[in-house]
Amino acid sequence: MSDKVLVPGEYVGPGEVYEESATTHLEGDDIYASTVGVANESEGKFRAKASKPSLKPGDIVYGSVLLVMDSFAIVVIYPPEKDGKTPAAPPEGKIPVRAMSSGFTPSTRDAVRVGDIIRAKVVKIEGEKAELTLADPNLGVIKAFCSQCREPLEKTGKGLQCKNGHRERREIANDYRAYGKIDL
Repeated sequence: MSDKVLVPGEYVGPGEVYEESATTHLEGDDIYASTVGVANESEGKFRAKASKPSLKPGDIVYGSVLLVMDSFAIVVIYPPEKDGKTPAAPPEGKIPVRAMSSGFTPSTRDAVRVGDIIRAKVVKIEGEKAELTLADPNLGVIKAFCSQCREPLEKTGKGLQCKNGHRERREIANDYRAYGKIDL
């Protein structure tokens, strides 16, 4: 029998044929996929097509700001492709306000906004989340959008400004929008 590609939640097969693993889950006597993968009935195995991203302290990551609160921001980390495999789900990171810059930042909203593309460093890993920092000149926002009109913000002598004249403050990387085109 040939391999069958399955997505999370799809029926893999009976528990008598397939074994429960980190990429599957058991419901009653049946096995269901927990990630994108390939089921091989003759082997009785379900292999994940995607690998779980492995982050470690010191890694430089890119991500998009998902949520901004006064004391922290949540970032969806763009997982790098390794060995031709892309992770099934991007990991999340958290940036506490104390890690927004090397100086004092009164509120996270003074450094990042929802939708900003950032470059950050992994400080530590706590379970499924990574704690990140922007406290380095090479780290910070690398692409931002105006919170009023959603136009891209350009770096000017007076900070960041959109083509409609709105000005905003961010904790920008030293190469803000100078790294080339990025379509994230």
